[in-house]
Amino acid sequence: MVSTGVAGAMIATDVPGKVIAMWMPVMLFFAMAFEHSVVNMFLFPSGLLLGGDFTLLDYLIWNEIPTVLGNMIGGLVFTGLALYLAHRHTSGTPVADREAELETL
Repeated sequence: MVSTGVAGAMIATDVPGKVIAMWMPVMLFFAMAFEHSVVNMFLFPSGLLLGGDFTLLDYLIWNEIPTVLGNMIGGLVFTGLALYLAHRHTSGTPVADREAELETL
């Protein structure tokens, strides 16, 4: 969802569109209580410093490694592959040619 927000913001052409394209997927990611590796890199060490009942190895094996793998798969496959498949026919066309093509429509 975070990768979708980044991609949506890059695709949108005006500021309100960019804000909405970023905010909606990130808000959904948060609302669905998904794990994010960067946030966990802060939360879990903070929990250890505050006396949490787990070890650094527990954190790495049961949280950080699966979360990083899930984020990579989600970002690369679900966002990157979907964008590639949707735009593979236009990816090799120079911008000037695409603008001329749009003007004829």
